[in-house]
Amino acid sequence: MKNIKYLLAIIMAVAIVAVSLSSRADEPKPKPYPLDTCLVCDMKLGGSMGGPYVFVYKGQEIKVCNKSEEADFDKSPDKYLKKLADAEAKLK
Repeated sequence: MKNIKYLLAIIMAVAIVAVSLSSRADEPKPKPYPLDTCLVCDMKLGGSMGGPYVFVYKGQEIKVCNKSEEADFDKSPDKYLKKLADAEAKLK
């Protein structure tokens, strides 16, 4: 009887994970971040400080130096999105 309960618990856990993953597959891929610098502080990403902190804002991938800079971004997202658009225009 205990084995059946454990087996059912495992099957339910696998089903939950499968549903979670399948719902993410339906989400569109975010627009890639085109710069090699932090959007908030303009420092080069990577290097000795490790990899960037990556998050998605309204379908746009955003890369910053660390999680605390996401809070700075959230205070003025329009300012940083304009900065990103201007930088993208210069790259073209």
